[in-house]
Amino acid sequence: MSLTVKQAAGVPAQETTGTNWPTARAEPALHVRITLEVVLYLVLAVLALVLRLAQLGDAPLNDAEARQALAALQAVRQDVPGAVALADSPLTFALNALSFTFLPASDWAARLPVALGGVLLALAPALWRRYLMPIPPLIISLLLTLSPVAELAARTLSPAVWSMLLAVVAPWLVLRFVESRARGWAVGATVAFAAMVLLAEPAGFLALLGLAFGFAFAWLTEDDPESNVGAGTRDLVRAWPWASGGLAAAVVVVMVATLLYLLPVGLTTVGNALYTGLEGFVQRADGAPVAWPLWVALRYEIGIVLFGVLGCYRAVREGGFFERALAGWFLAGLVWALVYSGASAAHALWITLPLTVLVGLMITRWITEPRDDLWPVPAWGVGMHSAITLGLWLAVGLSVVLLGKLLLNDLPPGVDDLGALADTLTSAIYTRNSASVESVPVQDVPVYAFVLGHIQLRLLITVLVAMLIGILYFLFGSVWGARTAWRGLALGTLAFLLLTGFGVGGRAALVNWDDPRDLWMADPVTDDVHELRATLREMSLRDNGEPNKIPITAQVPQNGALHWALRDFPNAVFVNGVGPEVNTAAVILPVDVVNPALGGEYIGKDLVISERWDLGLLSWRDVVRWYYRGDSQVKPAPENVLMLWVRKDVYGVERVPAATEE
Repeated sequence: MSLTVKQAAGVPAQETTGTNWPTARAEPALHVRITLEVVLYLVLAVLALVLRLAQLGDAPLNDAEARQALAALQAVRQDVPGAVALADSPLTFALNALSFTFLPASDWAARLPVALGGVLLALAPALWRRYLMPIPPLIISLLLTLSPVAELAARTLSPAVWSMLLAVVAPWLVLRFVESRARGWAVGATVAFAAMVLLAEPAGFLALLGLAFGFAFAWLTEDDPESNVGAGTRDLVRAWPWASGGLAAAVVVVMVATLLYLLPVGLTTVGNALYTGLEGFVQRADGAPVAWPLWVALRYEIGIVLFGVLGCYRAVREGGFFERALAGWFLAGLVWALVYSGASAAHALWITLPLTVLVGLMITRWITEPRDDLWPVPAWGVGMHSAITLGLWLAVGLSVVLLGKLLLNDLPPGVDDLGALADTLTSAIYTRNSASVESVPVQDVPVYAFVLGHIQLRLLITVLVAMLIGILYFLFGSVWGARTAWRGLALGTLAFLLLTGFGVGGRAALVNWDDPRDLWMADPVTDDVHELRATLREMSLRDNGEPNKIPITAQVPQNGALHWALRDFPNAVFVNGVGPEVNTAAVILPVDVVNPALGGEYIGKDLVISERWDLGLLSWRDVVRWYYRGDSQVKPAPENVLMLWVRKDVYGVERVPAATEE
């Protein structure tokens, strides 16, 4: 049956005139239909915006972020002091230059483009609604909106957000071309792949290789004799508009890198991105641990990792082509996380993004698959089981936190042998009467018996509540079948792990952004950078009545956080050393430059710019406290300490106090 254009557009065929043409009734030209699905996506968009923009400028830029911001700011402003910085993400460079053109150059403005990119990444699964049906993309978008890794990457100016966003969009464009054979989709896909390699970030080529490996893995594990992936791939390659796609990709790369040809210097960022990407195979960032993305994924998204690995197992055994491609993409990301030295914390997205999609597909099956005819399972059965399981896991978590408090606060510091403590706890049952003065020696350290009694009780409660989860599983299984019991257990457990990860990620983003004990923060900058800027502005007002005209001599590294902190002070001069010839109103020196021979009398103020802390300093008693609160008994130690010297006449005193006199 063939349809006329007007019939295909929905015009009733029975309404005709003498010329047999359909007559169209006067209707509004624009039809807007607001469905529940649209409302839910709008809610997710607002939630993603709040999570990624809240307090976005509170944390000072670290060295890696500052290099990206400085390169863009120097391209649009000529009064930025210091050496020229080079960005390694052309797309971030262009968007930051645009941001600094319309907004004041601040930490918030520098992070804004990537934060908005993080919002787009959270909503990008909606594109796949055509192929996955409505519910899976909605669940995946919810998981990405709440994802600690996606949230932190978007809040810390990580260009990996762009490569992951393109990794979601580009395969969708390919599928659209496969479906329609319209050249525009293929050209768009070519541009997206080129942008992933040349514009997004230095490791963008690894993201592309991960996608390619995922496709190859799905192809090689295909066991359907009627499938003809090879022939389809060859036809796709022959039909692909390589010339027009390559030309469009080249034009887009040049236009984006140069911001519509306004900043020709932007082309150098493309070469720098490629060089930095290759250099990442042999050079590791300062303070970055081995396999950093893997540890970050396990730290912040253990629920996605555990259930995602289960999804990979199922995909390999009985999943379709799409699920097996996701499993292959995850395997490639896992390899990159282990072998690529230049990976950052945000590259945990290599692992968590494909696993999040797999988990979203699993959740969809759990809540939408038809019930087993052999078991009369009510519609609320799985939901009730998962809710009770979640409540029990929350009780276990609370009990573990209370146990950690007992071990850390009530147990004497001299008890540091876990084996000796375990032997003592299993050798007898101790009183819980706090009025008792009875003590028990542990490692020759007297410990109150009631402390050991409370530890025993807390351990017993934790174990019993955890056992209740297993009992509940078998109870529901005996009544409604193993499949229903598994779904309830899985949903409740996953919800608990997601809540735990969300709390850990939120604390890292909003509270511990300057704490090196947080695994995401390899080399964070403290709030003393803001204090440095505030002090310099105040001294500048005293010196010349302007907030940023004070002459500054700075012996600090360039193209980093301190260089960015001095961006608004055009009279700042960066030097490698100081002597009697230095007589500027303010001087910034490392703290190890003791009694500097300056050409005047100065009053000094020390500023801790960064701190150091090693995970190896974490004792077994600290584990719960560190995981739950990011805290430990051994506190971070100052690493990068500066002295801000202000000339006495600028400070407003006639004589330098003896305690600070040089």
